[in-house]
Amino acid sequence: MLKRISLILAALFLIAAVAPSFAQTTEDEVVAQFLKKMDKKKKEHNRVAFVTFGFAYGKLPNDNPYNQFYTYANANIDPLDGSNYPVLGIWRSKQFELNAGMMISPRVTFSAGFDYWLKMGSNKTGDYDFDIAPLGTQYDFNIKSEVKVYGFKGGFDYYLLNPPDNKGVFNSFAIRVGGGAGFYFAKWDIWDGSTAYNLATGTSDLNAEPIKASAPGFYGSVGLDYPVGFLGLLLGADFNYLFLNFNKVKGYNNIGEELYVTYSDNTDDRVELDFSGLRGRLQLKRFFQL
Repeated sequence: MLKRISLILAALFLIAAVAPSFAQTTEDEVVAQFLKKMDKKKKEHNRVAFVTFGFAYGKLPNDNPYNQFYTYANANIDPLDGSNYPVLGIWRSKQFELNAGMMISPRVTFSAGFDYWLKMGSNKTGDYDFDIAPLGTQYDFNIKSEVKVYGFKGGFDYYLLNPPDNKGVFNSFAIRVGGGAGFYFAKWDIWDGSTAYNLATGTSDLNAEPIKASAPGFYGSVGLDYPVGFLGLLLGADFNYLFLNFNKVKGYNNIGEELYVTYSDNTDDRVELDFSGLRGRLQLKRFFQL
């Protein structure tokens, strides 16, 4: 009996000695797991965003239909002062852009933005003799042919080298490739008295303002970002190719008939605004945590 009581007391003593240590170990594990979950949750919500402002300069096709129109127009318009080329072609583009986006993975960004192109074409005032009816000889005449373009776009960039850290900090220059798409709008302002082909009647008619078009655009790019060491700014530079062709450039007269401009006497030679081409772009970027 005494032996049995001794064994029971020994067991109780052992349990009393081990229990606090076991409880402390369990408590430490619970705290560690909680902190781990909180750290993971914090990282999941640690989003990095950015804004960019940029300027791009592009080379457009030399033989695009607009430039064929400019050749056709100049062949039929004689400046009375003996000068040449009252209408100029469009060979280059200049555009500004504003974008915003965020990191969607450690190496990938998504951005959306707005493009605004500076006016392209020409705007001159002088004395001219028009070989195309109905203008004839005109004095102090404003011969204008200007194109405006703007659009909205979205795209992805993938950092091949030195992506930003989880706080959006770049430690060295980074190399990226990207691509995306957008939707663009064009407006062509042309001189009063210019003529167009009336699709409904099959005859020549006076142009009707505004002459407009819209089209999708697609681009691919390769570039780099470099931290300038001032206010967390980055200097970005890249080359990109934009495919953008406005092939339905048209206006409507006051009874809703479609009109379009041609670059010859052939009604099938419809003027398109093909602004595809290679562009160089400079950007100022700022990454930050949300």
